[in-house]
Amino acid sequence: MAEIETHPWTDPIIEEVRAVREAIAARYDYDVEKIAAAFAERSKVAGRGTASPAGDVRKGGGESISRPATATR
Repeated sequence: MAEIETHPWTDPIIEEVRAVREAIAARYDYDVEKIAAAFAERSKVAGRGTASPAGDVRKGGGESISRPATATR
C-alpha cells in the first residue's frame, strides 16, 4: 500500500506570498490603516493615484472615476 501524506500539499509561490503578507503586516503592527497609508504613500511617490469609492462618507465623497457612457435599453 502507498503511504498517505500526513501534511497538506503546499505551493511554494503561495507560501512566499503569505510570508511577504505577514512581513508587511508585522512591519505596520497589523494595523490596516497604517498599511493602507503606507501603500497610498508609495503610490503617490511613484506617481500613481489611489482610488476610493464614490460616496465614501469617511473621506467626504471620494473621487469618482469617469466611465464611458453605455447604451440604454
